[in-house]
Amino acid sequence: EICDHITLINRSKNILSGGVDEIRRSHGANIFQVEYRGEEQALRRALEGSCSILEGASCQAAYAALKLQVDSDERVREVVHRINEAVELRSFREIIPSMNDIFIKAVGGEVPVL
Repeated sequence: EICDHITLINRSKNILSGGVDEIRRSHGANIFQVEYRGEEQALRRALEGSCSILEGASCQAAYAALKLQVDSDERVREVVHRINEAVELRSFREIIPSMNDIFIKAVGGEVPVL
């Protein structure tokens, strides 16, 4: 991505305009990738009721990864705290949608879960 500011056009109509970072963040869905070491079931129990698990654990060397969706920005700290209590947390990063995914969603298409 080379631009700081863009306009998305579909069928000769401006459907979205603004700063790239601002657009990407505003279209985020509070989806996070968590890398951890520990028991997956303990983590699932700790997260019960605080977020939705979108994708189960996948092993990457000594750590496992889990994809989850947090209901609101206000609950992110609580989720991180629960993860820390249940397993050894290696990383917790937000998955921001690509401009392509945002365009597809803006014109009414289905965007695959990242």
